[in-house]
Amino acid sequence: MAVTVVNVDEWLDEITAQARSSQSRVFSVSVPVNHPEIASHAYEQLLSEAIAGVERQGWKLESMSTYGTAGGVYDSHPRFWALLVFRTLHHGRF
Repeated sequence: MAVTVVNVDEWLDEITAQARSSQSRVFSVSVPVNHPEIASHAYEQLLSEAIAGVERQGWKLESMSTYGTAGGVYDSHPRFWALLVFRTLHHGRF
């Protein structure tokens, strides 16, 4: 998913809109799980809200895996994401 958003609420709105309009049986999204850009923001909450928002659109979380990088020359902090894979609950969607 390549979407440029200004804040977390816009990002959550965008992924739920994509889930709602998807015509496939599988939907996936990556969610950051560490190194928040805003110090007071907990990514556990973002992960939970992303799952709940997509599931409200008729999807069920099928799998979650993590991936990431140890950081680079200009960014020494490791960054990790959760890849969420959902499957539709609606049998007519394809």
